Amino acid sequence: MKDFVEEWLKMKKISVKASTFKSYRLLIESHVLPVFGDMRINVISRSDIQGYLNKLVEEGKNRTANKLKQLLSAMFDVAISDFDIKSPMEKIVLPHYEVKKGAAFTKEEEKQIIDFCRANPHYAGNSGLLVLLYTGMRVGELTSLVRTEKFILCISEKTRKGYADVTRKIPITPMLKKVLPLIDFEQARKYSKYTIRDALKRILPDRHVHELRYTFITRAKECYVSTELVMLWDGHTYDMDCKSSRVDRGYTTYSDEFMLKEAEKIDYEL
Repeated sequence: MKDFVEEWLKMKKISVKASTFKSYRLLIESHVLPVFGDMRINVISRSDIQGYLNKLVEEGKNRTANKLKQLLSAMFDVAISDFDIKSPMEKIVLPHYEVKKGAAFTKEEEKQIIDFCRANPHYAGNSGLLVLLYTGMRVGELTSLVRTEKFILCISEKTRKGYADVTRKIPITPMLKKVLPLIDFEQARKYSKYTIRDALKRILPDRHVHELRYTFITRAKECYVSTELVMLWDGHTYDMDCKSSRVDRGYTTYSDEFMLKEAEKIDYEL
């Protein structure tokens, strides 16, 4: 198995993004190789895999078990073709696991973040928090952050390997303008995701960084910004709330003037 895994990883390294490849390797090194690495691939049975996944579930590691099931299924799909073997992944069963969904911050929580950043300007991560809160960027997109007079630019983190980078243009809204004096954009570009996470935990220990993105999207919709524009700013290619077709969106090029006019709606009291 360990020999097959190395060949599979070589194939994946040229076809997936570095972050995705890193997550594959971590799962493999933590779970696949220690348990199955020295076994011949054609003797690994369904019960071997089911037993290990059950063990993870019993330990409360449901998310890991589900991710590992997906990874092993992809690997054995290739092995079936290469070695003409029966996949042990058939009829593998795991209990239903529902990914925990985040939620937008309340306006009171939003105010807490701003007040903390204003009172503690020396803390690392503050600038990154405020940028994410008022642009809807993903934390991994901060390294590509560029500020212009009227827009924040970033390269979409979800661009697949081999495809051209997608640069998003997010208007500087009235809410972002209010906190611009508190933001060091150069520092925000350099923060690691762990620095941002720790900064948020100082203020709201039970909240998660990705919920900053939820908040921007929620507030924009609450302020009646065009749903298509919200999708464009946050980098979503599909949204159940959007009634136009994906083809229509592909044929639409919004002017800066229209985007800035819509962005002016994002102004509210905290």
